[in-house]
Amino acid sequence: ELMQVGGQLDSKGYGVGLPMNSPYRDKLSMAILELQEGGKIQMLYNKWWKETSTCSREDTTESKANALGLENVGGIFVVLLCGLTLAIVVAMIEFIYKSKENAEEDRQSLCT
Repeated sequence: ELMQVGGQLDSKGYGVGLPMNSPYRDKLSMAILELQEGGKIQMLYNKWWKETSTCSREDTTESKANALGLENVGGIFVVLLCGLTLAIVVAMIEFIYKSKENAEEDRQSLCT
């Protein structure tokens, strides 16, 4: 269900986009004007935007969401820890590889 919160920010007219030189342009414009003058557009606007919900309070209690527990979100932490472990292992391998490359370039041992 849709519900408007707060006041209206802007008010615009109604229109329909049609191709250039469309034979329906004037007919649609007149139909929209007649609906607006007859109050039909305002009635539809009030129906969909102004009227309050017809749902009773009893219906909303059944759809109340349950609180999330560790069993609901535990998988997120497993994935996070696996990703963190993989990132640390890759960083260590990269560090050792780059250290070995630099040592070979400088012709020094890794320990000095």
